[in-house]
Amino acid sequence: MFRSFVVIAEIIVLSIVLRSSFVQYMFTDAQNTVSNWLVAIAEIPDKAELAKLNEKVSPNFQAMRPYQKAYLDEVMQSRTGVNHFYDLYCMKGDKNPYISGASLRYFCTSIQQTQLLDVAMNRSG
Repeated sequence: MFRSFVVIAEIIVLSIVLRSSFVQYMFTDAQNTVSNWLVAIAEIPDKAELAKLNEKVSPNFQAMRPYQKAYLDEVMQSRTGVNHFYDLYCMKGDKNPYISGASLRYFCTSIQQTQLLDVAMNRSG
């Protein structure tokens, strides 16, 4: 009888402690930290592939104006940016105000040779 009373009392105290705002804040903070770690780990392959793409194309774009280089740097910041650029300007043939002609074709070909394109995207160019 006494043992069951102690167990019930411990459960009540534990539930009160776990419902406190400090404990909730601590759990939320820990969850955010772990989530950020997992996101950073998941982005490692993309960052490496983006760095290879940047290393490959940057020597060919040295003659561009600063605003064009800034635009390409912005495009190459994320996998999403590269996929959006490729879909809009390489696949659909929309006119890009910053890069065109042989430079655009070279950049599109360089993107095709990476692992950055989404699987659903047609890679035939």
